[in-house]
Amino acid sequence: MPVKSSAELIKAADELLKKKPARAKAAAEPEAGEEAPKKKPGRPAKAAGTTAAAKTPAKRGRKPKAKEEDGDDADLSDIESDLEGEVEAEAEAAPTAEKVKPLRMKISKAKERALMKEFGLDETVLSEEDLAKRRSRLKTLIKLGKTRGYLTHGEISDHLPDKLVDAETLEVVISMLNDMGVAVYEQTPDAETLLLNNTGQSATTEEEAEEEAEAALSTVDSEFGRTTDPVRMYMREMGTVELLTREGEIEIAKRIEGGLMDMMEAISASPATIAEILNMGEEIREGKVVISTVVDGFVNANENDDYVAEEDFDEYDEEDDDDGKGGSKALTKKLEELKNEALRRFDKLRELFEKMHKIYDKEGYGGPAYMKAQHAISAELMTIRFTAKTIEKLCDMVRAQVDDVRKKERELRRIIVDKCGMPQETFIKDFPPNLLNLQWVEKQASAGKPWSAVMTRNIPPIQELQQKLMDLQSRVVVPLTELKDINKRMNEGEAASRDAKKEMIEANLRLVISIAKKYTNRGLQFLDLIQEGNIGLMKAVDKFEYRRGYKFSTYATWWIRQAITRSIADQARTIRIPVHMIETINKMNRISRQHLQEFGFEPDASILAAKMEIPEDKIRKIMKIAKEPISMETPIGDDDDSHLGDFIEDGANTAPIDAAMQAGLRDVVKDILDGLTPREAKVLRMRFGIEMSTDHTLEEVGKQFDVTRERIRQIEAKALRKLKHPSRSDKLRSFIDSL
Repeated sequence: MPVKSSAELIKAADELLKKKPARAKAAAEPEAGEEAPKKKPGRPAKAAGTTAAAKTPAKRGRKPKAKEEDGDDADLSDIESDLEGEVEAEAEAAPTAEKVKPLRMKISKAKERALMKEFGLDETVLSEEDLAKRRSRLKTLIKLGKTRGYLTHGEISDHLPDKLVDAETLEVVISMLNDMGVAVYEQTPDAETLLLNNTGQSATTEEEAEEEAEAALSTVDSEFGRTTDPVRMYMREMGTVELLTREGEIEIAKRIEGGLMDMMEAISASPATIAEILNMGEEIREGKVVISTVVDGFVNANENDDYVAEEDFDEYDEEDDDDGKGGSKALTKKLEELKNEALRRFDKLRELFEKMHKIYDKEGYGGPAYMKAQHAISAELMTIRFTAKTIEKLCDMVRAQVDDVRKKERELRRIIVDKCGMPQETFIKDFPPNLLNLQWVEKQASAGKPWSAVMTRNIPPIQELQQKLMDLQSRVVVPLTELKDINKRMNEGEAASRDAKKEMIEANLRLVISIAKKYTNRGLQFLDLIQEGNIGLMKAVDKFEYRRGYKFSTYATWWIRQAITRSIADQARTIRIPVHMIETINKMNRISRQHLQEFGFEPDASILAAKMEIPEDKIRKIMKIAKEPISMETPIGDDDDSHLGDFIEDGANTAPIDAAMQAGLRDVVKDILDGLTPREAKVLRMRFGIEMSTDHTLEEVGKQFDVTRERIRQIEAKALRKLKHPSRSDKLRSFIDSL
């Protein structure tokens, strides 16, 4: 640094002194009667400025203010000791302004306890005072038990703080007391019980009781807080992860996006993968695949990297905007725009791919023109945001190719090293450069080495595997070494993206809990609701776009809620109802509540049909579907002897009165037939199927009696005339009305 003259130093000091009153006005002056705060001794200005600036990184796009004044302050610190404190204040103020916003949200102790209480974990948060109180009371309890030889449950509850009176802690304390030889009873035992159980006062001294109490307290301290409840274990582990600030969410979202971009950049170097992407585009064009399953959206290369203000979207009423196909018109229009834009970009991608293919046919792989065309394809692919499933499918395709290469390489190593006896070091040194050289194995066979004789016999299988590798390279176009490098870069990007996603998910598990609690008692257990909500959270992480300006929780709430409501619709009911019908039922219930609040009575089917613009018969069907199933074991009345199932008629069984009528009719018919001759009675029984499985024709009855059909008809007519006599017919007339 050039040495300044005395005049320059004095001038600089005067300028700095002129600035001092303006800065002093900014500080709050002490009121009358108050002592002014003592000024701390100043430190060298240069050291303070450089150290603070070094520890605090500057925010992107802004120059550190400390550097603007650093030079003058450093020089003046040597000549004006009275200004040291002021210079130090300036040097420390600049880094404060430059401080980067924290990525994790700091939660106060009070808020932390409130969160723990909300999640049912407040009893595990004990202050120092509570801990001391717990130890003191437990020590007193143990000394009492050792002195008397027994304790009661009431005494244990009285000696424990309110926060410790739960089943788990009581179980630990009772087990610990039993191990110490202290019996625990429900109530104070009598002398006979104490004598039978050999329980009585112990001759333990005060010091021994104190030592045993301290030893037992360590057991309680280690056991306290442990739980086997999966919900509490999950929430306790979840509570160890700090919440994210908005800047932290953006930083993680950028890491996710960066990992995905690295993956797509690596994948785009494989022509086989580009061909698969173009095939997906054709399937979208032909309507075989829905666009939303392949593409999430697009990335504008000119878009600002920092987040923008929240966008104002025009909200629409989904009740009035139904297209009749289970979706909204706005969503259908959006998907149509997404499809058209995606097809346009796929067409451009196809042109670039065909251009690269022509260059490959003309110049081969790796030339300047080929690499330029490949970079153009990569740049175009970077503008398309593929779904997580699509990226995973493309990655699996590259992995399968690399796995095929490695499988054949392992087989070659097995033959050359294990079977032929070539040393591992020689194989690693000589073979990789000659992986596709068919003459290499022949040279090794004729080299006169110890393994040459065996290798001569294995030339065909080695060359066959090399030929398969050459065929594989021709299919994937890129060299095998380049294919492995693509796979490596792809895996690195995937690992970075996966780690960032995991961090984002773990930091937002509390959001899932808070939403899932609103859907309890709807047919699914709380853990199932949490798990379904976590699935929605993972989808939200995959689709989150930080550039839109929304906080992640604002966006994720919809995905979590949708996942939970869909799972309730699919799994909660005994009889599954389609999701679109569930939505219609919910809409009908909402309109019913509004009508009840407005007019004071429940709407009937005609009113609902008019408001929902649905035919009345369909409304009645929906109302039947909306009914919840009820258990047959539901008790009826105050006693537990009668259940709902006892009052439901069984249509498959005969009613008791009908059974009695049938039995009476059967007895009367038998009595009447017994009044006929045996031949006549048998003919009537066979003709009408009485007491038989079926009736018989005249010819079948004639064969039975070895007579003609006409004779059987005559016998039947004579028997029927006898039955028509009032002495017999009156007995049957009372049954006619019941038949």
